[in-house]
Amino acid sequence: MKHAFILVLCAIPAFFLSACDSQVSGGSEKAQVENALFNLARMNGCIDCHRINATVIGPSWSAIAERYKDAPREAARALLIDSVKKGSVGKWTTWKGGDGMPPLEKRVSSEHIEQLVDYILSLDPTPNF
Repeated sequence: MKHAFILVLCAIPAFFLSACDSQVSGGSEKAQVENALFNLARMNGCIDCHRINATVIGPSWSAIAERYKDAPREAARALLIDSVKKGSVGKWTTWKGGDGMPPLEKRVSSEHIEQLVDYILSLDPTPNF
């Protein structure tokens, strides 16, 4: 009897977790992609300094999207990829005294950098504060 009770106690959380998982995975494809990209940013340490709509140490990703919204997409993409890989100083003088961003090419893969830059450029450049 004691073993049956323990089995039931273990099965209840598993049931709720699987039910929650199916509800989460049933979300829109866009939401799933955005969640995956945000998790990629978290995994690579990007959210230590950046957020989508808020300034932390560096500019928000929405502010970056705003700055480059009128630039040709491929030119903006190439510039941002290069800035993330090699670092940048003086582009955002209102943040952290313009100290800039350290180079990340040795810590973050090129594939991840490209995915994250594409994500930033896809954001609505008008932040929702």
